[in-house]
Amino acid sequence: MTNKHLLVNKYLEQHSLVESNIKSFNDFTENRMQQIVDELNDNINNEEVEIKFGKIRMGKPNLIEADGSINDIMPVEAKLRNTTYSAPIFVELSVQFGEQADSAEVEIGRIPVIVRSKACNTTGMTKEELRENYMDPLDPGGYFLVNGNERIMVMAEDLAPNQPFIEDGRLGLTLRMFSQRGPYRIPTTISETKEGILEVSFSRLKNIPAIPLIKALGMTKESEIAKHVEKEDDGVIVNLYEFANLQNSEDALMYLAEKTNIHGTDKEMLDRITPRVDQYLLPHIGIDKKSREEKAITLCKLLKQYLGAKHDDKIRTDKDHYRNKRIKLSGNLLSDLFRVNLNILVKDIQYTLQKVAKRKKFYSIKTIAKSTLFTHRVQSAIATGSWIGERNGVTQNMAKNNYLDMLSHLQRVSSMLPGTQENFAARTLHPTHYGRFCPTETPEGTEIGLRKNLSVLAKISTSNEFDETKVINHFESSGLNKENGNDVFFNGKFVGLVEDKNNFVKKLRMIRRAGNLPNEFGIGINNSLNAVVISSEVGRVLRPLIVVENGESKFTKEKAELLEKNEITWEDLISQGVIEYIDASEEEDALVANTDEDITAEHTHLEIDKLSLFGLVTSLVPYGNHDQSSRLNRGSKTLKQSLGIYAGNFLVRLDTNVSILNYPQNPIVKSFVYDTLNIYPAGQNLIVAIMPYDGYNMEDAIVLNKASVDRGMGRSTYLKPYRATEMNYAGGLKDEIVIPDKDVSGYRTEESYRFLEDDGIAYPEAAISGGEIVIGKTTPPKFLSEARDISIQSKKEGSTAMKQGETGIVDAVFVTADSEGNKIAQTRIRDTRIPEPGDKFATPHGQKGVIGHLADSKDIPFTVNGIKPDLIFNPHGIPSRMTVGYLIELLAGKVGAVSGRFVDGTPFSGEKVEDLEEELSDMGFSFDGKETMYDGVTGKKMDAKIYIGNMYYLKLLHMVKNKMHARASGKVALLTRQPVEGRARGGALRLGEMEQQALVGHGAASLLKERYDSDKSIIHVCSKCGNLGIKDGIRNKTYCSVCNGNEVEPIEVSYAFKLLVEELLGLHINTTFELKNKYE
Repeated sequence: MTNKHLLVNKYLEQHSLVESNIKSFNDFTENRMQQIVDELNDNINNEEVEIKFGKIRMGKPNLIEADGSINDIMPVEAKLRNTTYSAPIFVELSVQFGEQADSAEVEIGRIPVIVRSKACNTTGMTKEELRENYMDPLDPGGYFLVNGNERIMVMAEDLAPNQPFIEDGRLGLTLRMFSQRGPYRIPTTISETKEGILEVSFSRLKNIPAIPLIKALGMTKESEIAKHVEKEDDGVIVNLYEFANLQNSEDALMYLAEKTNIHGTDKEMLDRITPRVDQYLLPHIGIDKKSREEKAITLCKLLKQYLGAKHDDKIRTDKDHYRNKRIKLSGNLLSDLFRVNLNILVKDIQYTLQKVAKRKKFYSIKTIAKSTLFTHRVQSAIATGSWIGERNGVTQNMAKNNYLDMLSHLQRVSSMLPGTQENFAARTLHPTHYGRFCPTETPEGTEIGLRKNLSVLAKISTSNEFDETKVINHFESSGLNKENGNDVFFNGKFVGLVEDKNNFVKKLRMIRRAGNLPNEFGIGINNSLNAVVISSEVGRVLRPLIVVENGESKFTKEKAELLEKNEITWEDLISQGVIEYIDASEEEDALVANTDEDITAEHTHLEIDKLSLFGLVTSLVPYGNHDQSSRLNRGSKTLKQSLGIYAGNFLVRLDTNVSILNYPQNPIVKSFVYDTLNIYPAGQNLIVAIMPYDGYNMEDAIVLNKASVDRGMGRSTYLKPYRATEMNYAGGLKDEIVIPDKDVSGYRTEESYRFLEDDGIAYPEAAISGGEIVIGKTTPPKFLSEARDISIQSKKEGSTAMKQGETGIVDAVFVTADSEGNKIAQTRIRDTRIPEPGDKFATPHGQKGVIGHLADSKDIPFTVNGIKPDLIFNPHGIPSRMTVGYLIELLAGKVGAVSGRFVDGTPFSGEKVEDLEEELSDMGFSFDGKETMYDGVTGKKMDAKIYIGNMYYLKLLHMVKNKMHARASGKVALLTRQPVEGRARGGALRLGEMEQQALVGHGAASLLKERYDSDKSIIHVCSKCGNLGIKDGIRNKTYCSVCNGNEVEPIEVSYAFKLLVEELLGLHINTTFELKNKYE
């Protein structure tokens, strides 16, 4: 079972599935922070105050206690204490201001740390050490802890920077390029006027003729421009001729200055236009004078591509091709946030120093750098997901239904496009997604196709350090020249030409395989543009493939044996050039064989495993390749919603809305990925018969055997936390967690406090029901209006009560303090959930249903051997849905259960149905899985043979007990006097239009009247003019204020209607009524 999938097995053993985000964060803390500080040093405005930053370093995550002591902290403690798992950042700061110069290492703030990254306190710990610190050794990390909540930074998909996009838009044909340097993206657009003049727009400089711009950059000779543009058509000649009078770069710059409405003397105009061109035109190439020539040549090459596209309709950029997309990881997103907040800090230091100077005081450098502002801004961005650049939803609360749900959430990639728009092309599966994104795992609804999940082996390129001059030397040794041939672009910058592009690319790939170029370099050919595109950018999705040379796979049997014995690792295979990661651009000219047998002389690569097509969740569905794709999509969703064990340390955690399955089992039929990843189980192996049962399992309902439920099948425990905090207020007032005294304002009945012990918290194993107190608390009067009543009652009741309609047992009590020193009391309530009609069960094949009936064991049909099914499924759910995988799993499960072994059900490569049928008949069963069954009620033999076998069923988190909701009278909204809505608030059930029409159809007039006059109120209407009348209660008379008549009738209407009429009056819209006698 392992041999067949050796490579994937070893990859999953040696790599974390969430390593891309963790690597990116590590790169941010080790390299990017220092780069940002160095960049900032160059750009600080040092007019009055000279500020210089030196080395930056990050401490270990710790917590400053209320008494000022500093302790290292573990993620579990941060979670229990509702604090943030963050580390301080120190930077060497030197300030020179007037006479005084000072330098010191100061703390500039704190940054939340990703759990299991290099900055985390758990780094390098063994499994035993992790257990000693109450950490789950299988916890993959990859999330932040902010205020006790796990927050995940979702990977975001965006268009690639520094790459040309040629498309037809409203303005005709345009070439757009997002030139990115650091955090800033400056769109550069090339278009053509009706007169045939080529124009460039960038930053605020709009519609600037291209030729003067190239001349302004120093390329003044027409012949040179023509040589680089390479197109000798009328359009180029017209453009060159039009601006032939501009002989040098100064003339061209003056022309640009005039064109952009810059006024002043010649020198002033030049001084203003030059920095704009240097800084805002293609800044990714450079922002100083040295890079002007490179910019001019790159601009010529972009014009060449534009003119080529003008003459050839086929040259258009496919935005959805994955070579044109990049994924933003935690490191990139945090860099943007860090850079902006560091700039704010610098401005704050400058402002503080100017204030100090006015007062002529001395200052201490440590007090000037205020770290709280920086800390708060970074923390609140991660806590809310509101990022700079007005982006929302960058971070999300981690999904915790089960272990798979957590892993899947950490592998999610979200598109920047809004789900409200159609964007069909963006949602459709693209050929370049193969092996990079799971083709089936995406949400149904508005987000379909926009939220994707990475495939099992896919990874995202992170930044790699390399020496650019060495890289260019390798290019030159492979055939790069400056004279003639095809264009070569490196990270969006033109670097030269090659005569034989295929040979050049081949040589470079050999150099990369030999380890002389970073293995994440993408070396591809763009055939439509006839150019070689080389990229080392961050955020490209790479997938690993085995290299094939001369019709032979480089992954030989000898290599396989060494790998199996752990004598070499996956990383060794990459450094030996056996496996290489390639991006979508490079895959364009690769020919990939699916299996060893398919390899021919033309093939360049071999798939590592057929399974590498799927994402993590879909790869676990047994025989998933036999299911219909839309069902598989729902199946991957049910796998994430199933109940199991979500974390090994759940006993020391307090999570909202989680459940634990009491007896989770390993599936009998499973994909090999299941064992390799060591996933916590989340389901049970049941005996399933496919047959109707007295109409109780119509329309996807299922019938369960009551005896199986009594033995513990599908039994789970629902866990919910209740917490209270002792807050400290101004004036020495504070909350108290105690049993409230009877003289406290808002005291409940003595009965409701009966479970509280002396410390004000319910004792463990207390069985509490709705409305009873879990944690007793009193709060002092906080406002003056309350303080007036001090003489009578000084304290208010502020206890935490069990929600109405819920019951549970106190499972554990945690008493701790937060970072401010406030006492926190937290209790975890558990509630045993036994399957009942309405609970949802499902299989990974997307066959989901609710319990329709719990049948008595004695009434359930049985086989010749006396076997009774645990679950009965309706046969009508199979044909139209085409879930053949479901039927195969039943058969395979039966083989596994009878022979006492696990069955390999890996998609594409599991055990064959023929072999399973043969094994079944060898053991004395019918080969087709059907058996003769007897009716449990009459004992008669059934006419039809029944398909019965073993199946891995999942209990889902949608349980009736969490959704059942009913009420009589209760809370109403203040304004409309309509009942409030929502189960959590004890709201009512809306009797809407359709329900009303159903009652009308039944002729239930009295019931309707009763239902709809619950908020009746009286308005007075003048029978003469139809306006609203006034009832004067003091003088005891009613009259009409419009016609002064006193023929005013009381009319019964609903309060909501009365409110509407009064609000219309407030808008100066007069409503008149026509009264009729209801008896006439």
